[in-house]
Amino acid sequence: MALFRLEDVKFRSQTQEIIKGISLEIEKGSVNIFSGMAGSGKSTLLKLTAGILVPSGGKVFYKDMDIQTMSNAKNRQFRRECSFVFQDSALWANQNIQQNLDLVLQTQRPELDAKARLERIKEMCEIVHYELALTLRPVDLSMGEQKKIAFARAMINDPETLFLDECTESLDRKTSTVIMNLIRKFIDDGNTVIYVSHNTTFVTEFTGNVFAIAEGLLLD
Repeated sequence: MALFRLEDVKFRSQTQEIIKGISLEIEKGSVNIFSGMAGSGKSTLLKLTAGILVPSGGKVFYKDMDIQTMSNAKNRQFRRECSFVFQDSALWANQNIQQNLDLVLQTQRPELDAKARLERIKEMCEIVHYELALTLRPVDLSMGEQKKIAFARAMINDPETLFLDECTESLDRKTSTVIMNLIRKFIDDGNTVIYVSHNTTFVTEFTGNVFAIAEGLLLD
């Protein structure tokens, strides 16, 4: 059984058809690259696979369950097992850094009390080398610091699958190395990675199944 299965998936925006019918399978514990030129649809396909976007046609399955029709309980499990690092970090601008991380724990780890959640937040910040105040808001941070927090947010619940959309963009070499080491350990632990990246060092480090996308179609 494939971990993810896409069947003739299509996606249309208000102005154009971005994904024109893609079918593919992704196995548990694999590394997968969605590659293609700018505008090819690869980031859209990544978000469709992650259940962030709703396909306008076709279906996306996770562990043989249609993401769009799974029960609330199964959907919560899916959201806890899979995390996404957005290219623009996508932090909540009206929340400080602690709140950005805490909201994820409150939503997906209700068994943790406030003290345990704060301990986990501090642990993740240390892991990604975020050393600034938790009371700052995203607007107070550089793009690189925002990306650290975005990665910390994605990892804070110990997911089984990571979706990475240009996760090392705006990072200096030192921080990029830290993040890449964490991803390497994540993969070595038997987890699944699906990513988009223009960083040649990143692509060379994390080789795997390549799904080449061009004009919304999967190339042979």
